Amino acid sequence: MANILLVEDEEPVRDVLLDELSAMGHEVQEAENGEVALDIILENAPDLILCDRAMPVMSGYDLLKRLRNVYPQYNDIPFVFLTALADPRDRDVIDELNPTAYLEKPIDFNDLQKALEKFLSKPPY
Repeated sequence: MANILLVEDEEPVRDVLLDELSAMGHEVQEAENGEVALDIILENAPDLILCDRAMPVMSGYDLLKRLRNVYPQYNDIPFVFLTALADPRDRDVIDELNPTAYLEKPIDFNDLQKALEKFLSKPPY
């Protein structure tokens, strides 16, 4: 299947998502914040990034901003936000960075699987 980078600061949430993604047949790399994720991306670019929006050290927003502005060679990697921040105003701020999609927490695993199938089955959008 695919190599997915899971970026989530809450270990219990990360563990559940890791189990689910692995059960779907994906290889999963983990990062507890955007700073660790950036190092992983630069070392071994994943096929898709699932990233929490709000985290300490480096948020998901800051990670995507850094990728878009400093490392544009990674712009074709689908970047999906996992967020409990459902306020449309929050999304308006993020939209300038063109994330691929948003999945709201708590994560519906059927929606997660559909999103992965959609973004991993076609050429870069």
